Amino acid sequence: MTIKNKADRPYYFKIGQAYHDHLDDTIKWIIDWTDPPAVKMAKSRFPELGGDYGWEIDPGQTRTVSFKLKAVGPFGDELSYITRAGEDQTYYWPLVSEPGLDTSWFLPNELETLNPDLKIVKWTGKFGFSLYNVDNEPVYGIVRAPIVPSNSKLTYSDPKATFIDYESVPGANVAAWDVAIPGRSYSNFVYTYEWPAGAGEGYSYYGTPLKSNFSAAAGEYAGNRTVPGRETGAPWGPLLIGALVTVAAIAYTRLH
Repeated sequence: MTIKNKADRPYYFKIGQAYHDHLDDTIKWIIDWTDPPAVKMAKSRFPELGGDYGWEIDPGQTRTVSFKLKAVGPFGDELSYITRAGEDQTYYWPLVSEPGLDTSWFLPNELETLNPDLKIVKWTGKFGFSLYNVDNEPVYGIVRAPIVPSNSKLTYSDPKATFIDYESVPGANVAAWDVAIPGRSYSNFVYTYEWPAGAGEGYSYYGTPLKSNFSAAAGEYAGNRTVPGRETGAPWGPLLIGALVTVAAIAYTRLH
């Protein structure tokens, strides 16, 4: 990200290491690396994560910084997934819609609200996650990017997104994949967003792409096949997301 200090005094800004949004669990992050090297802040919100790190920005200065975070706990070493808030698990009809895995979002320029003297000039975020099928049978469905920035454009995804969901989050272009994943296997996903979105189209796809078929999955899932139920407070269901990661974000981040 590139940030400008519009004031006549110095400021500090730091990396956010927790994210909640509408999720049941708070995602916490540890810092993998920073460029340029960040300095440790005098005050830490999450000392158990190694302390808070950030940068000083002088009056009138414009700085470009990058960093990489890795999730720990839920969405890190603990498999989890996101469903729509208030989604009813009690079925009243013989046929019901299956929306798939949902998403969460953040504002890339939130720092401007927290400190109007600091302006975000440009932000680019690269995200990665692994999708695990813990069932012995193949599973199918729609999987959305677990976290997306609002008012941004998708510029890259691998595998290529099947479609862009414009309805899940107002003001966000949510990458979505139509997947078929073999039993006891996993696949890795990477996607990139840029802010501000600008006028040009950031990502194109072709009408009705073929279903993404991960028959050649990245590997075999060797974890416990027993998925806890909602009563335990743990994730449930065969499609689980783990190991989320973000590069070059700002105050909000998450994923491998």
